[in-house]
Amino acid sequence: MIEIVALSIWCFMFGACTGSFLGLCAYRLPMGKYEPVRQGIPVTDTPLSITKPTRSFCPICKHQLHFLHIIPILSWLVLGGRCGYCKTRVPARYTVIEILSGLFATLSYLRFGLTPTALAIFIVVSALILITFIDLDYMIIPDVINYPGALLGLIIGVLSSTTTLGGILPLDRPFVHSWLESALGVLFGAGPLYLIWWLYLVVRKREGLGLGDIKLMIALGALFGYECALITIFVGSVLGSALGLLLILMNRMGFSTAIPFGPYLVTGALLYLYNFADLVMFLNGSNASTIWRVFQ
Repeated sequence: MIEIVALSIWCFMFGACTGSFLGLCAYRLPMGKYEPVRQGIPVTDTPLSITKPTRSFCPICKHQLHFLHIIPILSWLVLGGRCGYCKTRVPARYTVIEILSGLFATLSYLRFGLTPTALAIFIVVSALILITFIDLDYMIIPDVINYPGALLGLIIGVLSSTTTLGGILPLDRPFVHSWLESALGVLFGAGPLYLIWWLYLVVRKREGLGLGDIKLMIALGALFGYECALITIFVGSVLGSALGLLLILMNRMGFSTAIPFGPYLVTGALLYLYNFADLVMFLNGSNASTIWRVFQ
């Protein structure tokens, strides 16, 4: 038990540090390339990429941040959620990303152990976290994230089908184990959403679904197969419809108001990857010892 707790703490710290980088990517990747739909995003004239400038900076006062100002979670708490130089309020979203990343790194360890599968799952989930926050801000899912995911899924499927080498990829489920699983995942992931996109375009003469969502499902289907694709679409559609109906009833949006669909698809994918359905069943009337079996 002590070893599990110690490794869980280490995984959380590793995940939180990764989340700090994800927050940087969520701000820099779309800046200057897309028009934000969320108000309050500081726009800068400085050319940005993931590697330039090399140091984090405040978009308001332009100061490069001291390393003590960018310690995940702790710096935001100690500084009261403000820039260490100009005292401008720093959005809590960056700390939320760090916490989420830390939690999912820990869950990856608890669910899959210290294995290549756990690391690969966490890398995928990190991309999904990044997709979520970019989609919320810009209602766009960049191809630079989707295309590598789809290509990687197809490569994993092909290499996992190569049995002559005794299994050259040490990746267990939920990753696909054959090129056929990967191909079916792409078909069942992208097919239904593409059909919806096409029908809406024909009937309403405008897009009712972003192509980025379809490309995301290509990537998820290629990586995890048709079962993941179907569950992701079902959960995402139910959650998106429920929240949309709630906002309409609250007069917060109209029937034609566009909402980002990516976060709902990501939620469905996370439920599948971490098998949260089993966790809920265990939590329903279970004692503490049985909860750990979910992650064994």
